[in-house]
Amino acid sequence: MAREERLATVRADLPGEAFDFDTTDLLRRLSAHCAGLAGADAAAMLLADAQDRLYVAAASADTARLLDPAGPDGIRSPYAECHRSGVARTDIALTDPRTTARWPRFTARARERGYLTAHVVPMRLPSRPVGVVVLFCSGTAPLGEQGEAFVRSLADLLAVTVAQQRSLERSRVERTQLQNALSSRIVIEQAKGVLAERWGTSVDEAFESLRSYARAHRRRLPDLACQVVDGTLDSGLVEEYFLNRR
Repeated sequence: MAREERLATVRADLPGEAFDFDTTDLLRRLSAHCAGLAGADAAAMLLADAQDRLYVAAASADTARLLDPAGPDGIRSPYAECHRSGVARTDIALTDPRTTARWPRFTARARERGYLTAHVVPMRLPSRPVGVVVLFCSGTAPLGEQGEAFVRSLADLLAVTVAQQRSLERSRVERTQLQNALSSRIVIEQAKGVLAERWGTSVDEAFESLRSYARAHRRRLPDLACQVVDGTLDSGLVEEYFLNRR
């Protein structure tokens, strides 16, 4: 596929403002695009978590097996060094004895799968590092200045995409939490009304009764309120408990 065609495919894969997309699948497809656009055989995307620890978020081919950020070689690896320093490392010759000495496990695993060259590029936002992109090649052709600039641009695009995706996920979680809170509030208000009418008392006293019963029996107040509203809880038990405490 020509580079222009693949770039068009990448743009089509970006989620935009949509919320109903599979994040894992999106990152996997972007990793595959990154490998194809850079002329590599495989690629992996490692992202930093809240504690700035790297983890494999997506990978094309079998590259996920080559990377073990949490394992004993996680600190002694080109991707960990790239993330810490923010400096790209391109044209890593995996057959070079110096490379083998510096990153023995990374080199051995990559060579076992037929890769001879690796490139590691940081994914950074202006305010913070996001992760790294790792490219694997079965050949030894140098990336070159133009190629490196292009890969850096891809890494920047991925960084922005990941930041947007995380923002969308946070928004989705916040909306869900808000909806749950609203639903809980509504059912509690309904339960207060049911109990106040049934007992001939104020809604404040009905609420205090319900809340006290929930605490004493280690029940979630919204769950207890639902049972009051749908009639599966004997409200007399709540009233009796409250009266006995007075």
